[in-house]
Amino acid sequence: MPRRPIETIRNLGIIAHIDAGKTTTTERFLFYAGETHKLGEVHDGQAVMDFREDERERGITISSAATTFYWLDSEINLIDTPGHVDFVAEVERSLRVLDGAVVIFDAAEGVEPQSESVWRQADRYGVPRLCFLNKMDKVGADFDASLASIRQRLGSNPLPLQIPYGAAQTFAGVIDLVEERLLVFDATSKGSRLDSRPIPAEAREAARTVRGTLVEALADFSDPLAELFLAGNEIPADLLRPVIRQATLERKCVPVLCGSALRNTGIQPLLDGVCWYLPSPADLPPAQGLEPKSGAAKRRYPRDTDPFSALIFKITTEASGDLHYARVYSGRAATGDAVLDPRTGRKERLRRIFRMHADRGVPQEGAEAGEIVAFAGLKDAATGDTLCDPDHPIEYEPIRFPDTVVTVAVEPRNAEERDRLAEVLRRLEREDPTFHQQVDAETGQTLLAGMGELHLEVLRHRMEREFKLHIHFGRPRVSYRETLQAPAEAHARFERMIAGHLLAAEVTLALSPEPATRGVRVTQVLAEGAIPAACIPGVLATIQGSAEGGGAFGFPLTGVHAVVRSARLIDGNDAAAALNAAASRALLQALAAAKVVVLEPIMRFEVRSPEEYLGGVLKHLSAKRAEIAESHVQRAQATVLGTVPLAEMFGFSTTLRSLTQGRASFTMEPLDHRPIPESQRALFERRRLV
Repeated sequence: MPRRPIETIRNLGIIAHIDAGKTTTTERFLFYAGETHKLGEVHDGQAVMDFREDERERGITISSAATTFYWLDSEINLIDTPGHVDFVAEVERSLRVLDGAVVIFDAAEGVEPQSESVWRQADRYGVPRLCFLNKMDKVGADFDASLASIRQRLGSNPLPLQIPYGAAQTFAGVIDLVEERLLVFDATSKGSRLDSRPIPAEAREAARTVRGTLVEALADFSDPLAELFLAGNEIPADLLRPVIRQATLERKCVPVLCGSALRNTGIQPLLDGVCWYLPSPADLPPAQGLEPKSGAAKRRYPRDTDPFSALIFKITTEASGDLHYARVYSGRAATGDAVLDPRTGRKERLRRIFRMHADRGVPQEGAEAGEIVAFAGLKDAATGDTLCDPDHPIEYEPIRFPDTVVTVAVEPRNAEERDRLAEVLRRLEREDPTFHQQVDAETGQTLLAGMGELHLEVLRHRMEREFKLHIHFGRPRVSYRETLQAPAEAHARFERMIAGHLLAAEVTLALSPEPATRGVRVTQVLAEGAIPAACIPGVLATIQGSAEGGGAFGFPLTGVHAVVRSARLIDGNDAAAALNAAASRALLQALAAAKVVVLEPIMRFEVRSPEEYLGGVLKHLSAKRAEIAESHVQRAQATVLGTVPLAEMFGFSTTLRSLTQGRASFTMEPLDHRPIPESQRALFERRRLV
């Protein structure tokens, strides 16, 4: 197929809270666009985009999936993302490379906790959005209340382009305010046929009022439109759409549409909105990066004449090798081309290039600016790496992922499986940036760290099902961190006789709190020639690795700046080994002298419960060190928002079911790390290592 104009490309994400209807909506997109010939349903395990076996069993999206289809004159590269908080990394890396997003809300629930989380992620990456109020046929669906929750909880400016015709059992279609018509979707054709009718008399006044508000709001963004509005002239759809589009691209408003994906209602107008209002790669500013060696700012424009550049945002492990999903920001590359990975400094060859449709790859000869593709044959590239033209290097900012909050110890059944387990964990760690492994220095156990109990459970099932490993999993435990409350400094000397030769070096290391830093930042202020220049990167890497491996209490350090103030090689043939050993010893001595505080993960939570059980829920939360930020009741349904230490919440779902006879729901997501209370400090002092 010949290359379409870049202005017709839409790189689109579907994001929402779990069970809001993301995958159901995506399946309708594919069906109405002619990519599939039957409707895939999540509830019967037949969704095209939930192709993994564990996704079909659980009825949830676990891994983001990409596909391409065509609507109107546009090529839509779509990524369907998970809604569960344990898989937040899938949303993070998708939003990093997408140009626009459709945010789906359950119209009976409005803004839910994960809705807020994905909205903040989209804000961080400056992604223009459309909102789709789904499940208008559900009991309790409330269009106006959902709009109010978007305005109040998200601080956004929702702009309704449609209103529902009826609600819950009476929901019968959508009223298009832009073209002033009623759209009714034919059930016998699964919504493929839709009728455009005049707005019924009983809904005409409400539609006129809301359209007037819409036009008045848009007049703030367009002087010509404002003149027509003030003159009292009728304003046709063709004049409204460009203003809606510009306001959307500038993120001054968020267009809102509505429907019911499960009942095949409102999907085609939503697709029209994607093409009309969301940006193409050509609408966005050039991609910003750095020249790897000099650090000078560089930019790349989304055109084929610029040097090739792409960002890897996802890796999947396949039997035949890894697939590296990438967004191409500029230029073009063909199968067989060599590209540079600035992080490793090595060239990689693009042995095959695919356009992905869920789990099926369609080979293509090349990749061009604006496309989302998958590369096969890369050896050392990792998630967040840039691939670029070797003669015109650039490095984009890597993707930042949240810290893990839950850890579990694992043991293979026998020595034979130990080596296989190590290889499988390396593959999973390469694929999932929020999964980490390490060996406990005290027990020698392998520890797996992830975003939550479900995250680790899914990884366990993958090990058993895909890799035929049956290993023992311990009980989940909290992933603590540690930091400093005051600066500390230490001078360490390493000295050892090896094969009759003295190996000796000295290092002075200063540590200071740096709350804005995630992890440990290591720098040096060594005098020129103090030690061989080739040894300096090794010393810095040793300190970094030791700090990440565990501090005074064995937990990774965070929010710390480490500065190598001086270093001296005293004697020995192996300068690097002596200096690295002295650096590691200096870190331990500095931590022993420092005032170190243990940090525990704090979660943001939301509990929704019938009002009659609110007292019992609040009492139980109070006993778990929860801080209640907000509690309100609407239509006999209580909502409680607040923060709570993760350590207190294991098993809470079971307790909540018991407290409310199974009628309450509960969600939480990582917020930050905070010092443990003094009442618990003694428990940690017993395991202090330095």
